[in-house]
This record gives sequence, structure tokens and C-alpha cells, in this order.
Amino acid sequence: MAKVKITGHASGTGILTVTAPNTSTDRTITLPDATGTLLTADGDGSSLTGVGVDGISSSADASAITIDSSENVGIGVVPESWNSSLTGLQIGDTGAISGGDTAWGGYLEIGSNFYRDSGGFKRQIAGYAALTEYSNAAGSIKFKTADTDSADAAITLNTRLEITEDGRGLSQFTAKGWAQWDGATIADSHNVSSVANPSTGKYTVNWDVDMADGDYAIGTAGHADRALGMENQPTTADCDLVSYSTSGSLESGNFQSVICFGD
Repeated sequence: MAKVKITGHASGTGILTVTAPNTSTDRTITLPDATGTLLTADGDGSSLTGVGVDGISSSADASAITIDSSENVGIGVVPESWNSSLTGLQIGDTGAISGGDTAWGGYLEIGSNFYRDSGGFKRQIAGYAALTEYSNAAGSIKFKTADTDSADAAITLNTRLEITEDGRGLSQFTAKGWAQWDGATIADSHNVSSVANPSTGKYTVNWDVDMADGDYAIGTAGHADRALGMENQPTTADCDLVSYSTSGSLESGNFQSVICFGD
């Protein structure tokens, strides 16, 4: 390896002026009044010294990081052909981070065993796939999974949990709505806009965001000697409840509550 040695005067600062090729502009390199070795004979930089520096070395393969012409990056792997609206970072055989431009919707996706080409989601290797999707457009976070298949096979992702911008958690295992009220005054609630008390012992719980259908499950609780239950089949917008006393008559109660699960 060719070497150049630059020695400054021991009592001051040495200055070397280099004229760049094909230009008339000078480039100035100022050398400090110090002595040091920038690189060792093997050129790996392991003997660099200075404040807070104990040495820099690397034994990585020359192609440890690959950047393709579309600026997709692979660490320890050659990146797949990503959709032109996305930029992908692949880490090893299965790790991946994907960012979309604003026209794409501003998604950030982080997960395992996926990439996204012009045809949609694909697997990097044979096996299961999973990712978390952060949506700039909707302000939501979605957790998605996919069944196992072969390498480069198309992926059908299923959203298992979505956290919406307004703080609701949407899944088959999280409550779609709940409320506790006293009379018709809500003490606290989630996805409930109001509780109406149209007549003695009757309540209508109005959902803030409608359910997907009326086939959701409801749990109720009365207070003291009041029993609270469904009056009829709920709708996507609300559910009607009735409150009975131990004698079987309709009576309103205090501190009653409802919770529902479904789509």
C-alpha cells in the first residue's frame, strides 16, 4: 500500500495546500501540532488514538452491508426488490423495516420475515410472518400475523390488534366498549357516547363508534338488589338494557355497568 508521511514543524502548526484537479480552487488541510499514526500498516484503523478513542477495527466481510440502486439496504443479506414507493431495510435473514413515502400513506412497518414488492407482501424465507404497522395517515398501530408458507410466497396478513388514534383497542380479545353509570349519568366509559334512561328500569347504551354488526356479546352488572340484562337483540349503534328488582318489577338502579366484546 502506498503511504504518504506529512511532518509538521515541532514548534507550530503545519499547513499543506492541495490544488484540486481541473479547478482553480485551493483545498487547505491544517495539521495540528501533534504526532500520531492515522493507520497501521494493514490499514484497518485499529491504532487510531485520541480523546475517547481506543481504536477502530473491523473484520466484517466486504459486502456486510449492501445498498441497491433504489437505496434499499441489507445488513448481512442482499435486499429484495422492494416496491418503488417504499424503502426497505433488511436485517439478516428475516428482520425488516419498511418506510413509505407520503403518497403511499406514510406507513412504517417493522417485523419478521417480510418484504413488499410491486405485487404486495412476500416472505423472505419459508415460515411464519408478523409485523407491526404504524400509520401516519390514520394515527393507528396494527399488529399483524400470517400463516407459514414458502420463501417468496405471497403473504395474507391478519390484523390481530389495532390501537386507534383515539385510544381504542380493536381485537377479538379487547373490550369494544364499556361504561358505568348512575341513573343516566356516566361515571366513566370507553366508546360510549351516552346512556339514556327513557323510562323506569330501561336504559339505552349508545356506542360512540358503531359495532361492525349486532352479534356482539354483552356483560352487565346491577347494584345491590337490582339485576341488569339485555332487553332485546343489540344493534350496531346501541343496546337496550332493563333493570329489575328482586320482586321482578322494573326499577332503575345506581352504579350499573355494561361491557361488550365483538367486531
